[in-house]
Amino acid sequence: MSNNYGAPPPPHPQQPHPIQNFPGQSAQEPRNNKNLIIVLGAVAAAVIIALVAVFVWVIPAFSEPQADPVPAATSSDAASSEAAEESASPEASAAPSEEQGSDDMPAGAFPLPQGWDELQGPANVPAADDPLFKRFVTGESSFTYLASWSSDETFGITTDPATGAPMQQVARGTDDRDGDGISTAFAFFAEAEEGKYGKEPAKVQAAIKDIEAKLKAIPAAELPQHLVGHKCVSNFAATAPEIREFRRAAAVVVGFTCTNAGGDAIRAVNLFTVTPWGTPQMMGVSGHESYWSANPELLEKIGNSYRANRWKLDG
Repeated sequence: MSNNYGAPPPPHPQQPHPIQNFPGQSAQEPRNNKNLIIVLGAVAAAVIIALVAVFVWVIPAFSEPQADPVPAATSSDAASSEAAEESASPEASAAPSEEQGSDDMPAGAFPLPQGWDELQGPANVPAADDPLFKRFVTGESSFTYLASWSSDETFGITTDPATGAPMQQVARGTDDRDGDGISTAFAFFAEAEEGKYGKEPAKVQAAIKDIEAKLKAIPAAELPQHLVGHKCVSNFAATAPEIREFRRAAAVVVGFTCTNAGGDAIRAVNLFTVTPWGTPQMMGVSGHESYWSANPELLEKIGNSYRANRWKLDG
């Protein structure tokens, strides 16, 4: 087919064939060279921007030091079921709160020895939101007592029966007093000789079994003087001492009933233990039978609330 506009001259042997021009249209080669320069310039600019981004943001991000992970030793405690329990009372503000997770373990504290966090204890314990209860917490252990109880620190054992060493004591009782001037119901707590048995689980558990054996060997007539009660004078009857598991702790439990000098029927429970960190410890809850009858399950709830903390402050 003939071309009305004529064929272009043959190309130079060293140059590519030029593109055919149409009427009114200029040559395409200069335009293509210009477009190529623009494209190459844009690509070069993009590469430069990418390199700047890498050196300014990416490389410094990889070179920054990373935060240390939470120690694995405290991870199991953080997952324990007691994480949502009520906090410590104002009287123990210097002690760690039970609501604090193990991830918040302060400086100078050490975690519960291995194995103790597996203990769960009785199910009949005060609910976390029970307004009748509040928690008293020392550096390593605690018990729950009625929020409405008043202070009654004149009653209870103040020395270690075995060594005579002074013992910390806290007693809280009802405002109503019996004929001896003692609260109609109260809770008592004592501890002595910090770290006496060390914190090796085998030694602590052996010490608890030794306490059980000693209490079982005490004659019935002499047992009352080793228990926190309402000055029993007659009709004393006690349950056989037995080791029970509590939250992250174990204790020797002795329940008893008796009659005091005023003729009042008394019911009580005592717990003897050694904390997971090796400290001898005692808890007692006692009261008139009429008080416990008017408040069913309260004695058992208070007794069952005993447990050891997740960690303790050093010293």
